[in-house]
Amino acid sequence: MNVPRFVADFDSSTGLVRALAAALHQQPHQRLGRSRPAALAVRASRSVPERPRTAVFRRSGAAEGLAPDDIADVAPEEFGAWVADIYGPRKCDAVAVGSSNGAVMHLCAAMGVPWLPQTFLVPVRRSADPDDCKHDADLAGASSARLLDRQPGLQIHQMHDPNQDRLMVAKIAYFRMKLRSLTDSYRRYLRQTLVPGGTIIVVDCTASWPVTRRADRHVYQHGAVGGLTPEEYDNGSPRVARFLNEQGAATHRWEFPPTGGLAPEAEWGYEQAMSEDIQAFADADGYRVVHLRFPTPEAPSALVADIYRDWYASEGFPLSRLLAETFICVEPSWALATRTVPLWLTFGTEPSLATLSGYLHDHPDINELLVTLFPHGVRSAGYAAAQRWRDAGRTRDITTTLAGVRPAQWPADFASLVNYERALSRAAPRGPFPAPIRLDRVEAAIRHGGNAHNTQWISG
Repeated sequence: MNVPRFVADFDSSTGLVRALAAALHQQPHQRLGRSRPAALAVRASRSVPERPRTAVFRRSGAAEGLAPDDIADVAPEEFGAWVADIYGPRKCDAVAVGSSNGAVMHLCAAMGVPWLPQTFLVPVRRSADPDDCKHDADLAGASSARLLDRQPGLQIHQMHDPNQDRLMVAKIAYFRMKLRSLTDSYRRYLRQTLVPGGTIIVVDCTASWPVTRRADRHVYQHGAVGGLTPEEYDNGSPRVARFLNEQGAATHRWEFPPTGGLAPEAEWGYEQAMSEDIQAFADADGYRVVHLRFPTPEAPSALVADIYRDWYASEGFPLSRLLAETFICVEPSWALATRTVPLWLTFGTEPSLATLSGYLHDHPDINELLVTLFPHGVRSAGYAAAQRWRDAGRTRDITTTLAGVRPAQWPADFASLVNYERALSRAAPRGPFPAPIRLDRVEAAIRHGGNAHNTQWISG
């Protein structure tokens, strides 16, 4: 099955599902799942100057957008069917359901189990100044209302980030859809996949963000996780003013609609309403439910990396190579087949670079570092330049490779999207896949070490 036409091809949910599916099928995750002709076109973009290169990137994203009136036709059942189809039939003692998270995706790859995302992105066409936040807030209200009437198990988290998503939001609006209940396709897949008495792992990221409430199940989020804080989006700051000046904007701060409380963060947060339906389904079918709960997207990253380290060490493999990945530039298949420890990071921003630096400091046996950098296309407030990433291990003479990245062109080096997997394959040859790590071993590791990383394994 192709991804449904209303779902973004470049989002965390679709990208991480494709990467995990490749690992479960013991195949490389090549070209982010794109075709060879499409990859050739992206690679050729390096020969184009930055301004037209970013313009093409913007147009390609806009081409995925729905017309505002078509939002009412979004069908969560189709998305669930695509997810089930890409994994294919299998029997497992566990299946994960819930928040998008690259670290948990690696945990699922190690256990050999699928993950069913709660959230998916519907891009909607718009044409407006990226700093015109009020225009975006008023977009597609009637169509959104019709969708919510037709889909009572759905809620809309409309998100506008004029900083990190600046290139795209000039042409598309981000409508993230969160499931409040399991789709029928998810229910079928769980019954077909889980062994009797199997475990449903609820990926429960409690990250929240200030929002404007548009309707009972429709919120508008000001900004997003990345290099800025929620307060900077709403109130401005010196670096926001500096960024807007560099972009030639007519303002020194953004004017968002007034907020009215917090909601689960649009891309990464878990909507708790889904838990009741999952528990009722599990009780009826005899499955166990556990929550893997953490407060921020990166909270479980170091913990998962350490689980990999302990697992590899028990098999006698060296622990000297670390793969630091950003956003959807991930390769769990390669990490497993080369016994490389993965450390997932949200974006190429200062907070994520600090996470990497902290991990390197705490693990002095690492002497080789490979970094993937997702190219979001703009030198956003809070981004960390490619040279900063290349220098991350300099104090310890760690051999560092920016996988598939041309530093002078990043963060507008879009060819890195289709080059990083080839760069990783050149760095270390693949070997046989390990036998999956046992669920009880993962559970014990999280119960023992999770508190140090604000990550909990909660039964029931």
